[in-house]
Amino acid sequence: MTTLLTKTYEGPLVFDFQSLGGLLRELPRRGTRGLRRQKPGWEAVALELSTRLPVHADTLRIASDLGLQIATLSARLDAVRTFKRTADKLAEVAAETEAFMEDQREGLIALVVEAVRKGAKRTDPALMTAFEKTVGYHGQHGAKAAQTRRQKEEAAAVQAAEAAEKAADLSAVETTAVVIAGGVECEVCSQA
Repeated sequence: MTTLLTKTYEGPLVFDFQSLGGLLRELPRRGTRGLRRQKPGWEAVALELSTRLPVHADTLRIASDLGLQIATLSARLDAVRTFKRTADKLAEVAAETEAFMEDQREGLIALVVEAVRKGAKRTDPALMTAFEKTVGYHGQHGAKAAQTRRQKEEAAAVQAAEAAEKAADLSAVETTAVVIAGGVECEVCSQA
């Protein structure tokens, strides 16, 4: 078992999302592509719209309730974001709890397997048969790691043999060249 400093989750376990009924939308795959998103500076714009839009709606020739529609959408957006933060945190805590509990269970299984192996060695070899699936389950990672290690060693050996063969081929190639420099011939014996 892994020794971790853990603490009990103290966040909300119950959160009522009924107010979002009819608001949540499921989009097709990649459906958010091309949607316009909130930009930096929204808070200042929201304040400006809430104070100036009611005064200038007629001059701008837009619906007088447009400011109310924007404010309503903003409030709904805040509710969805609260839902998202809570759901994300709960999903994170659930995943961490799942991993932690699996680790605890695997630690207990390791204790059983160790006891079975010792008992089979000391007193009753039939214990290995009685707990065959448990021992096999526990040893999966070790067997896979050994297989991976063997495969990597074999690949490294093949690669080293190919590199040695290539180096031998290069050193075995002797090229004789006659270089004429100022009427003097000189022979270069080994050139790679």
